Amino acid sequence: MLQGENNDLVLYVGPIAREALEQAVCALPLRQRAPLRRQIAKLDLLFLDKTLNNPLAHPSPWWFRRC
Repeated sequence: MLQGENNDLVLYVGPIAREALEQAVCALPLRQRAPLRRQIAKLDLLFLDKTLNNPLAHPSPWWFRRC
């Protein structure tokens, strides 16, 4: 599991990388977004599977509320 108070992958790398992917999707023309969204969905499932929701996290996109 990626759980752990000092796990840099969950606290920093994962959320920041996911935010960058979301910005990339938003920057693409509508017709070109679908293939990237499909790839991101696979990565999201892996991240969700290996992390837990943090109910005490500040309101933000879901990928910042994982631990």
